[in-house]
Parts: sequence; structure tokens; C-alpha cells
Amino acid sequence: MKSFIIGIVALSTLLACNSNPSLQKYLVEKESNPEFISASLSMDLLVQNLDSLSVEEKESIQKIEKINVLALLKDKGEFILEEERTALRTILNQTEYKSLINFNGADREAKFLYSGNEEDIREVVFFGYDVKMGMLLLRMRGSNIEPNDIFKITQMGDKLNLGAISGFEDLMEDSMQ
Repeated sequence: MKSFIIGIVALSTLLACNSNPSLQKYLVEKESNPEFISASLSMDLLVQNLDSLSVEEKESIQKIEKINVLALLKDKGEFILEEERTALRTILNQTEYKSLINFNGADREAKFLYSGNEEDIREVVFFGYDVKMGMLLLRMRGSNIEPNDIFKITQMGDKLNLGAISGFEDLMEDSMQ
């Protein structure tokens, strides 16, 4: 019995120490790194007037918990850019992430992925890389998100308070000059 309990504890320890890098860990590590530009936004910040939305739009918006944006500009150096690009590729190539769209060109790369299943999407991730600009990671996290919810949210651009991210946009523009 004693060896059985020791075996269970050892197995639990091994399973708890997952050595695979996660997107959450990556975002937390990089948001405090001065080389990166980062922002975390709640949907409450982006949608300030819920009364102007239809019932379906409200339901879709309420499924989104948070949006994370992380950028690394080319001026930070080719070595660090390639190192971070490789780290993100490793994370996003895990079986947890399912591909929706992939684009690979000579100087560009873009991936649109999700985690979860088609009836319960937990994360939607966009990863973009451009040799002249740098890289961008956008993650939208929520629960019970369906493909139709994502479509509805993308159609709501005129109802979103994009001024909430204008500081981020201004910072990106200033960094590129």
C-alpha cells in the first residue's frame, strides 16, 4: 500500500510539472519585459454602451473575458525577434491549438488559431510576423465561444470603443518612426 501511495504521488508530481511552455506563461513573462509593447483589455472597456447592442451581440460579447495584445518591433534587433518568433511558434504548434488560417510568404507569416472545440472555443489567437515591422500576438480568451460569436464580434467594429486601444496604437506608431 505504501509503495502504491508513493507511486501515485510521484505520478501526480510528474503530471503537475508540465514542461511545455504555455501561451499564458509567455504573455505574463513578456508583459513586464521593456522590449515588448503589451496591453490587456476587458470587453467592458471596448464596449461601453451595451444598450446599443442587440441581444445576440450582447451574448457574444459577454463570452469574452479578456483580450491580450503583445508586440515586438523590428528595431529591437533581429536576434531577439527571431528568438521570440521561434518561442511563439513552439507554443502555437502544440496540439492544443487548431489552425483556422495560415499564411506564409517570403517576408511575412500569419496564423489564426483557436483552442477548445468548435462548440466551446476557449481562446482565439492571431500571430503575425513581418520582416520590416516585427511581430504581433493577439489573444482573445473566454468561455463557451462559438464560431458565430467570433463572426458577430468582428462585425461590430463600429460599435466598439477602439479609442480604448488608441494609446497602444500611438505607441506602436511612435516606435516605428
